[in-house]
Amino acid sequence: MKVLHVTNTISPHQLPLARHLAEIVGVENFRFGATQPPIIERVKLGWNVDEDEAWILHAGEVDNDRIELEHWWDEADVVICGDRLFERMEDRLDKKKLTFYMSERWWKPPIGIGRMLHPRFALMAKNFIKISKSPSLHYLPIGLYAADDMKRIAKFSSRMWNWGYFTELPKHISVNERNCNNFSILWAGRMFGWKRVDTLIRAFAKLQAKCKNATLTLVGEGPERIRLENMAKQMLLKDSYRIYSSMPIFQVIELMKQNQIYVLSSSAFEGWGAVINEAMSVGCAVIASKDGGAARSMIEHEKNGLLFRAGDWRALATGLDMLSRNETMRRQLADEGQRTLTEYWSPAKAAKRFLDVSASLLARHPVPSYVKGPMAQYY
Repeated sequence: MKVLHVTNTISPHQLPLARHLAEIVGVENFRFGATQPPIIERVKLGWNVDEDEAWILHAGEVDNDRIELEHWWDEADVVICGDRLFERMEDRLDKKKLTFYMSERWWKPPIGIGRMLHPRFALMAKNFIKISKSPSLHYLPIGLYAADDMKRIAKFSSRMWNWGYFTELPKHISVNERNCNNFSILWAGRMFGWKRVDTLIRAFAKLQAKCKNATLTLVGEGPERIRLENMAKQMLLKDSYRIYSSMPIFQVIELMKQNQIYVLSSSAFEGWGAVINEAMSVGCAVIASKDGGAARSMIEHEKNGLLFRAGDWRALATGLDMLSRNETMRRQLADEGQRTLTEYWSPAKAAKRFLDVSASLLARHPVPSYVKGPMAQYY
């Protein structure tokens, strides 16, 4: 089976899956094509764009790679496309070639489906609705909210499959290895308003009245940085928090290994939130806004994490307080979180399931049935 994975830019959230696909089908049968140059802002955050695997095509920068990518569009048995190259997809679909379109949610708040009022977006949606009727096109929604959004304009029926981002799993780290003398909480990301970091600061301020050994670490840059620093100075005890500038992903993961709790506080503008994958994989207990794609897809409340509504700082404070007083529950959530990543959301598991389903579709055999996780059918 020859597989092509097309994306707009190389991402550490997509390369782990690509590596496992290449390993299974063989390097000669796999290509990963990036249609655009690296995003400078992401490079500063530590995204490695210098990967030199033979199967990577830097089509947005190298002419020979662009030509080879065009060849693979025609020759591949299966294409996963995470870019809105609908005309190119239509060429394959006219030949009844198996194609998967992958995307985050289209109707992110606050604009939502109001984006259809823009003529260019409306034309793009019209073209997509047209090709979505092809039985050869399948949809990989990055999160269940993306699936719900797509159902508003396209009827994929049995051609929609649970999907997400898949970060590489580290060597197993026991949740018991952390320092239990402090109740340590971590947040990392770009400091935009929709990340709702202010919710975490307010919740932590309330927690301090009950948990004297609690510490908070914030990592990131962005337009909200100064406001959040001022807010923390006004509301938090001087030695209870630290705010660091942005750092490479591997350093953030090292911090995750040292902290007990990871909080994702984002609004519904968060299409997925791969930091949840990373935090759960290294044994953090995760408290996440249920409005983010990864939280809804991977977390079951009080089983492998805690959920709250974005902006509800009181609910977040309650969750933090609960875990600060219940070490057993914290460790259980962390253990179950690691198990969730290992058993369902690892790149190896996603790659195997994707290829198994693709092989069945190509052979016109019944497809495997999965209860949850990647490639479970979404109806």
